[in-house]
Amino acid sequence: MPVVPAPCGSGEGGEPGAGCCSASISSVALCLPDGTPLVLVVRSPCSVCEAGGSDPEVAGWIDPATGALTPGPAPGEARPCPAEDGSCGDVALLRLCDLADGTCTPFWRHLVHDCDGQVVTQVDTAVDGVTPYVPAGEVGDCETGPCSEPPCQRPAMCPGLVGLSGPETWTILPGTESVNLSVVCGPVTVYPCDGAVDGVEIRECGTTLAWSAPGSECAPGQLCDGFRVHVPEGAAVYVSWLAAGCGDES
Repeated sequence: MPVVPAPCGSGEGGEPGAGCCSASISSVALCLPDGTPLVLVVRSPCSVCEAGGSDPEVAGWIDPATGALTPGPAPGEARPCPAEDGSCGDVALLRLCDLADGTCTPFWRHLVHDCDGQVVTQVDTAVDGVTPYVPAGEVGDCETGPCSEPPCQRPAMCPGLVGLSGPETWTILPGTESVNLSVVCGPVTVYPCDGAVDGVEIRECGTTLAWSAPGSECAPGQLCDGFRVHVPEGAAVYVSWLAAGCGDES
């Protein structure tokens, strides 16, 4: 039976385009006339939407007794196993991932079950369903196993507050995500980045300013290094900040 891909849908603001269904692998339990079971591996290739369906093709067959995989069609005398002779069974496919030397390799595990549902043998192949594959590292589910990304943990963010009177120069530590400045008595000069020659001078008392760097779900933002506030003699400010690592101001 041909594999018919799902209709292609247009993206937001775009026109419909050619899509491709995912190639798939399936297994079918067959029997020889003497009752010997074998596993037929069937592969359905990708299909471009406009080109119509594609017929599945036989990739090879597996001898459950030895695990040997033979590319090409099954023996001509192979037929579906008749239920009345007790030769019942099932084949299940598991898509697993193998993590070895930092490389994650997906592969198929073919599980052959007997009439009682017990696994009698298993065969591993590459994603083409034919090439034998031997795992070399830690094997697990591709989504939750060793190849999956560990859940991120955003570092703790700690607030700080300090009052400064001149003469004083205050510099933020690395990992500071935001700074709020309240001028009690000016003038005050802010240098927003390390090496900045021209600072922002604030003369009006009661002025409040804020700087922040957007963070992400897993990592805080970070203002550029060297953000500093110069408070000359006679001036005074309050500085509050939010920083990762809970360090002290310098």
